[in-house]
Amino acid sequence: MKHKESDMYEPIKNLLVTQGFIVRGEVKGCDIAAVQGDVLWVVEMKLSANITLIYQAMERQAAATSVFVAIPRPKNTRDSNFRSLQKLLTKLEIGLITVALDSPLKNAEILIFPGEKSRANKKSESIKKEVFGRLTDTTGGVTKEKINTAYRERCIKIASLIEARGASSAKDLVSFGCEKDAGNILRANYFGWFEKIGKGTYDITESARKYLKENETSPLITY
Repeated sequence: MKHKESDMYEPIKNLLVTQGFIVRGEVKGCDIAAVQGDVLWVVEMKLSANITLIYQAMERQAAATSVFVAIPRPKNTRDSNFRSLQKLLTKLEIGLITVALDSPLKNAEILIFPGEKSRANKKSESIKKEVFGRLTDTTGGVTKEKINTAYRERCIKIASLIEARGASSAKDLVSFGCEKDAGNILRANYFGWFEKIGKGTYDITESARKYLKENETSPLITY
C-alpha cells in the first residue's frame, strides 16, 4: 500500500493531544503546529528523511520552542543510515517522531526529544495566534487543498450569519457572536463576499451564497 504524508497526521496529532497540546495542521507553512501555554512545537513530515526535511526543520527553529521531523517507522531501527540520522538530528537539536504506518494501529512515537528553547518573536506569536484562532482543523501534509485559516473561518462565520439574519452592521455581527474585527473584515472584503448596501450595513454577494451552498455540509458552516 502506498502511503501519503497526510497519513501520518492523525497519529501524530493524537500523540500530541494526549500530552495536552492544541494541534492544527498546515499552519503558516508548518505541517503541524502544537501549542500548550507558551510552548510551541512544530513538526515537519516526510515519507523519507532527506536534506529538504532537515532544512525545513532548521528554518522552523527560529520560531518554535521545539522542532521535530516525522517519518514512517523504518523496518529496521538498527540500520546504520537510521542511526546516522539520529546522530545528525541530535547534533542539530531537532527531535524525531516515527509513525508505524505498517501497523493497523499506526501509532506515533517520539524517539528523540530536542529539549525546549524560549522563542518569543513575531513569527512564533503569529503561529500561536493562528492555532488558537481556528475552530476547525486541516490535515497536515495535504497539497492542493484550500486551508481554512482563522481569517477564512471568521469570514465564513460572518457570511453565514448575514445569510441567516439578513443584511447587518458590524455592531450587529459582534452582538451575534462575531469577533470585534468584523468591521475590518467587511471593509477589506478579501474574498469578495460582502457588499455595502447602506450606511454601515452589509449584505453578502452571490459568490458568498454559492460558497455557502456548495459547502453547506462542512463542519465549519454547520457550526
